[in-house]
Amino acid sequence: MPTRVLVVAVATLTVVLAAAIIDEIVSSGVRSLPPSVGAAEPQGLGNGQFRFFPHSGHASVGVSYRFQLYTHCGLDWPLAMDFDSSFWDPIGAGPASDGSGNPPAGYANPYDQGAVTLISPTRAQYRSGTGIVTQWSRHAGPRISSLCS
Repeated sequence: MPTRVLVVAVATLTVVLAAAIIDEIVSSGVRSLPPSVGAAEPQGLGNGQFRFFPHSGHASVGVSYRFQLYTHCGLDWPLAMDFDSSFWDPIGAGPASDGSGNPPAGYANPYDQGAVTLISPTRAQYRSGTGIVTQWSRHAGPRISSLCS
């Protein structure tokens, strides 16, 4: 009888430990982006320019999310980052493009796979799949830009 109790106790502890390990892996890793909250079409302004609206869902401060950064027209192209219901502007040292409208060295083109983290209500950090880290400042409102080709 004591052997049966011991077997049941070991099996129960194994299940509890496995559940705790799975929960830790899921909660400490990089998460998927929240769902989009809108799909407002760009508004043509009649001069080759368009007014673009962000459509990304709300993110939580301190949480890292898998992110596909649009780099084809450079990091400073107004629509490169749509995250946490806003567009974002790159800040800090380092070039935002190669001078020809492409991403700087080290970023994939046309998209770079990485992770983005909202580090404060007005700042985000993007970590490229190659390890490059950039800081971003929240842009208030829609963006006006030409199309990227």
